[in-house]
Amino acid sequence: MAKNIAKPNDDTTVSARFNHLDSVRSTNLERSRYIASLTFPTLLPPNGINGSSEMPKPYSSVAARGVTNMASRMLSALIPLNDLPFFKFDLADGTEPSAEAYGYMESLAHQVYAKLTSNNMRESIFMALQHLIVAGDVLLIMDDDYSFRVYRKDQYVVRRDIDGSVVEVIYLDWKPKNPNNPTYEAFDNQFFPSSWNAMSAMPDYEAYFSRVVRNDDSGAWDFWSEDAEGTKIDSGVFTTSPFLPLRWMGVTGEDYGRSHCEEILGDMETLEAYTKAMIDGMTAASTFWLAVDPAGITELDDIAESPNGAFVGARQQDVFTISPAQSISPQLSACQTAVEQMRREVGNAFLLGSAGVRSAERVTATEVRMMGMEIENVLGGAFSSIARAMLQPIIRRTITLMVKDDMLDDRLAAELTVNGQLSVNVVTGLQALSRDADLTKLMQMGEMVRNLPPEAIQSFKWTEYASSLISAIGFDPRNWVASEEEQQKKQQQQQQQQMEMQAQGALSQGVASGVGQAAQTGVAEAAMQMMSGQGQAAAPPPPPM
Repeated sequence: MAKNIAKPNDDTTVSARFNHLDSVRSTNLERSRYIASLTFPTLLPPNGINGSSEMPKPYSSVAARGVTNMASRMLSALIPLNDLPFFKFDLADGTEPSAEAYGYMESLAHQVYAKLTSNNMRESIFMALQHLIVAGDVLLIMDDDYSFRVYRKDQYVVRRDIDGSVVEVIYLDWKPKNPNNPTYEAFDNQFFPSSWNAMSAMPDYEAYFSRVVRNDDSGAWDFWSEDAEGTKIDSGVFTTSPFLPLRWMGVTGEDYGRSHCEEILGDMETLEAYTKAMIDGMTAASTFWLAVDPAGITELDDIAESPNGAFVGARQQDVFTISPAQSISPQLSACQTAVEQMRREVGNAFLLGSAGVRSAERVTATEVRMMGMEIENVLGGAFSSIARAMLQPIIRRTITLMVKDDMLDDRLAAELTVNGQLSVNVVTGLQALSRDADLTKLMQMGEMVRNLPPEAIQSFKWTEYASSLISAIGFDPRNWVASEEEQQKKQQQQQQQQMEMQAQGALSQGVASGVGQAAQTGVAEAAMQMMSGQGQAAAPPPPPM
């Protein structure tokens, strides 16, 4: 299907291509604008609106609060506020990595996450989620400086193949007008789609069109931008596309998605009608008039012209109040009951009935996991598909930019391709904060090992356990756990020290034993001499001759 789409270097101008695709999706765009008018009209303004125009004002704010609540809760599940990456790297073949490889992949995930969150990613994704909930489609662009831009549905067009894969994107953008080139002042609105007549008349900016088409031969993306007259502005090739046309729920054969608000449009319309009726009824009930009986003796002019607190000649039964409050009270009560019921229905559809994740430093994995399960149950699996379609390309794009900026090894870009050894796993939804769960399991394992017999403890791999434990906390185990070479070197040093100590002990014992033997020999000799001397002294001298 991509081969049938005109390439950027053909004779068709990008502006003409944009106008053609914009006219094809006019019905879908108008339906999204109508839904936005019931929630957030600023997300997708009506046709021809500008800064000085008045936006539609819905009667009920429940849907708007619901969109904000759901987008906030989805953002908390996608990117938790705990300084831990919302993704991890695994081996593509599904095998378990070694402790050293696991630590390296965890360190790489933290490095990429730190770079990714250093700009406006969080607020841009929050805005994109609001567009997806209301309009069903949004275009997210990641620039080379790691910043994000959000384009609403009427600012771009997209073409997909039968599988739903994007094959072509054209978006409308603006740049400051060159004061030396007044050509755009004379442009007619025929160059711009009908929805952008007001925007094309901005005095200080000029509009241009950018188009990106997937190249089936190389797998890259051909980029081309030109002004409204077809003059080339820029061109190039993207190996990793920075353009992310997202949709809430895809339909086979359709280029654009269906939103969450479209699924509950009936409830939103009913709530809007009931709220309008209740407001009108309350307005009518609050009105009243002072009346005078025309057949009575009280003069109307005496009451109307007299100041407050003055004495008036009147009869009490001639003056009375007219108000529809009493007559419409049953209808107003029934309308209020219907409004309360529809508010609950719409609120439940937007998850307004339960609290979100606490905004704190220590948010447990159970809280995020329970919220992810609730979102999954309500949204029917759309949450996980949006997470994969949004976050995986962002992570790959970030790695490509970091390799380009010499922040990472250039071999990583090849390892994350289809034939590479690494894969990206987004740990959101039901798998949210899996590292906290791993840390809890590792702590339980340590307690269990402590109660094992000594023979079993000796066979336990403490090095790999320490590496996994430190990785689950979020640190690089290479900085805390000694490698096998370091352990062998340390053991050799300990053995050498023990041998030196043993040698010194043996030498000390030998010297001590030699001195003792010498002392014993000397004492023995002295004793023999003393005994021999005493014997000679005790013997009687020989008799004289």
